[in-house]
Amino acid sequence: MKQRLLVTGGAGYIGSVLTAYLLDHGYEVVVLDDLTTGHSNSIDSRASFVEVSILDKLQLTNALIGIDTVIHCAAKSLVKESVAKPEIYHQINTDGVRILLEAMADAGVKNIIFSSTAAVYGHAMVQPISESTAIEPINPYGKSKSDAEQLITNYCNEGLAAITFRYFNVAGSYQSSDDQLFFENHKDETHLIPKVMKNIIKQQGNNQIDVYGDNWLTKDGSCVRDYLHIVDLAYAHLLALTNLEVWMNKVFNLGSGVGYSVLEVLNEIESVVGVKLNRVISPARKGDPAVLMAAIDKAKDQLGWKPEASLNEIIYSSWQGMKQLG
Repeated sequence: MKQRLLVTGGAGYIGSVLTAYLLDHGYEVVVLDDLTTGHSNSIDSRASFVEVSILDKLQLTNALIGIDTVIHCAAKSLVKESVAKPEIYHQINTDGVRILLEAMADAGVKNIIFSSTAAVYGHAMVQPISESTAIEPINPYGKSKSDAEQLITNYCNEGLAAITFRYFNVAGSYQSSDDQLFFENHKDETHLIPKVMKNIIKQQGNNQIDVYGDNWLTKDGSCVRDYLHIVDLAYAHLLALTNLEVWMNKVFNLGSGVGYSVLEVLNEIESVVGVKLNRVISPARKGDPAVLMAAIDKAKDQLGWKPEASLNEIIYSSWQGMKQLG
């Protein structure tokens, strides 16, 4: 009998890819989303869909009947917005998890895989960042996620089985077995790779790209980040489904374990897309760390997971998705 999964936020980028990927691997998937930021046409046509807010406990409980595992992707995720509207981030990202956990308890669902973020670490002094690094978020987004992680851990003390994934920079697209293409399509794009590609499509030849600082203590003076292909991320979730253990919240970083500078990423985009980018050096943004990289030994050792895609493959895959918006 197929396992039945509930993917919250399944109309968003990561949730829609996870839905398609898990359907391709033999799981039955129910998508739950309120469509405030997600897109209904991003939901795999093979999935069942329930339009419900993560804050609606009664309807959540009804949607959870018969579910084996919840994959919780629904969240607010813009750092700048979180600073301006911290109460909304607490409501959706923290209270939303509390309400979901209560609904799961009422429906008898004992398994959850939670989408968290590297933002919980704040300004980590040691790179790459391991899961044992102190949790010291520096913005309301990171704080809302770290508080949610603690709620999940508390429920594990009562018999819940959980895996928490702390995402670094995720990009790329996924083509399902029935030829649907799932890709990143945010109204307010803040991630480097899709942001640059949207600019290429929109500007049609100007291709002006801001580089925030060129005198960081890195190999070429620009910030260094860790990029992971969305399919590698999806594979980690597939492995997680058979690695859940009662009484435990297992925490794993999901990144490539390799750092690329902003200028290296822009050079690779030029090579893949076949355009020339106009780099404009702008003042460094307050709060940006020079380097942000994931230590991924724990996921390799305990899940048997290893990311496969190169930066070139991530960028090529992202471009295939972004071209759909042109």
